[in-house]
Amino acid sequence: MRRRLLMLRENVVLAWDTLVAHRFRSFLTVLGIFIGVVLVVAVASVLNGFRQTVVDQVEQFGTNNVYVYRMPLVNLGRLSREMRLRKPLRLEDAWAIRDQCPSVELVTAGISAPGFLTRAVHGKEEVDSPRLRGVFPDNVEVANRVLASGRFFTDQENEHRAPVVVLGHAVAEALFPHGDPVGKQILLAGRKYTVIGTLEKRKEGPFGAQNEEDTLFLAPYYTVRRFYPGLEDHFLAARARSGRLEQAIDEIVQVLRRQRRVRWNEDDNFEVGTANTLIAAFDDIVFAALAVMFLLSTVGFLVGGVGVMNIMLVSVRERTREIGLRKALGARPSDILGQFLIEAVVLCAIGGGLGLLCAEGLLLLVGALLPDLAAVTPWWARGFAFAGSAGVGLFFGLWPAWKAARLDPVEALRYE
Repeated sequence: MRRRLLMLRENVVLAWDTLVAHRFRSFLTVLGIFIGVVLVVAVASVLNGFRQTVVDQVEQFGTNNVYVYRMPLVNLGRLSREMRLRKPLRLEDAWAIRDQCPSVELVTAGISAPGFLTRAVHGKEEVDSPRLRGVFPDNVEVANRVLASGRFFTDQENEHRAPVVVLGHAVAEALFPHGDPVGKQILLAGRKYTVIGTLEKRKEGPFGAQNEEDTLFLAPYYTVRRFYPGLEDHFLAARARSGRLEQAIDEIVQVLRRQRRVRWNEDDNFEVGTANTLIAAFDDIVFAALAVMFLLSTVGFLVGGVGVMNIMLVSVRERTREIGLRKALGARPSDILGQFLIEAVVLCAIGGGLGLLCAEGLLLLVGALLPDLAAVTPWWARGFAFAGSAGVGLFFGLWPAWKAARLDPVEALRYE
């Protein structure tokens, strides 16, 4: 064991001396590996930060919530004909969930008013295509909304269809850049509303994108229905009792299947999701991006590996007499094999290490220039990048090392 450790140490020193003696050639050899490692770490860091931002946004609404809509909550492709023809969820569906689901603590419904070719106005300030949403007073609790000023509307204001509104953080700043909005009036799609409250800023989206929740105008449900009587497409949100999320989902599904008269042999004609399902859907997107990234990094590793094999074959040819001398002095083929194999691994590992340092430096620089860009390097990315670079040296260095180990000592000593 001690002999093996000494041989390993000696081979590492020999490999290092050889690389130092041909620094420029060594750098060019591992350039492909260097680029592959930088690509792996940089892309994995940005995607990991992107995912964490989405997770923070989703969990901000609450991890015990259940969301129901007639369309998929996350959709990347074209909707099927069956999905497009689904009938809207009704307000009665929300009350059925409230009355028939013992695992549900709170349930709320909402509708969105069309914002196309409309605007919100206060004085000289305007917001184009305002996102007006009609909700019930308990929406503030189910959606974990936090008031920055003023208050939320009451059940009485909802029942009496009062023209009051609560502003999201972004639209409050846009319409009232220099004053307190509470108590002021705004024109929203040509109708007067009194601002009774504003909401605190939500966590920003990936790459510093504005959170859509900050662009909402929240008005009483029945007020919006009064102004837009044709709205029927509801979205539902329910908060499960503590520790009963799965039971709540099952109960909601069964109630909605009865409400919407879905036969026992038919699929649900609505979508039910939670924070975990939304995150899982986004993870599929991240996984696809990572798969592309791994494919591209593999190309870099292959290019680097071919360069390593080529330079190691040149090194074996240049040091043929040295190999013959070592064999004449008693070196075994396994010793020669180990020497050149370790040299290839050290060469690639140095390229991988330089790639890691460069990637971390680039991420720090980008983070300083673009603080809104979330980039957190996961340890698995570092491990994969470094292990991949060393693995390239092991794989592509095997043939040159084996060729060196098989040289005949007499022929090697006579080599010019």
